[in-house]
Amino acid sequence: MIDNSHEMAHYDPNEAEHHTIFEKVPPDRTSVDNILRLNYSNQLRLTLMADTKANIMITVSSIVFSITLANINKDLLFYPLAILGLCSVIALVCAIIVIMPSIAYPKTKSGHIDRNSEIFNPLFFGHFAHIPIREYKEEYAKRLMSDEFIMDALTSDIYGIGRVIATNKFKYLRYSYISFLIGLFGAVISFAGQILLFS
Repeated sequence: MIDNSHEMAHYDPNEAEHHTIFEKVPPDRTSVDNILRLNYSNQLRLTLMADTKANIMITVSSIVFSITLANINKDLLFYPLAILGLCSVIALVCAIIVIMPSIAYPKTKSGHIDRNSEIFNPLFFGHFAHIPIREYKEEYAKRLMSDEFIMDALTSDIYGIGRVIATNKFKYLRYSYISFLIGLFGAVISFAGQILLFS
């Protein structure tokens, strides 16, 4: 268990933020609830979509790599299959990175969780796992005090999910597809070149 005792001395759970960016948003608006719910659902849908596509690429790349290894000893197919096999491995690695869980959290210079960071969100499991349960409940209660704090917590969560999607999942998923396509085209061009050379 992480020892946060030296940091707890500077932490006052009753010291809540008095203002947020959302303080001027009128409460009890159905449209606000709907857009937050819709935005959150869309981010989760994109996450699931990226993971599903990554799983497809893992399966396809693994199969293709196995086939290349089984047939690479054939003279005419050596170079095409070598290209395809290498690109399949790159595609496989990139696809694995997409579904690899992220355990990053904002840290202080001492290595403990940084509660003052702009991206610190005690409602996100990757962050609250590093704080005591009582502090987690106090943070949660603080955010339930008013609609503006709830909106702030939800939008922080949406931002965190979207950032992971944009900077990790879809980026490496794109690399995976590009690598696989390069392997396919490279194998076809190499095979056609050898056919023309030996014909």
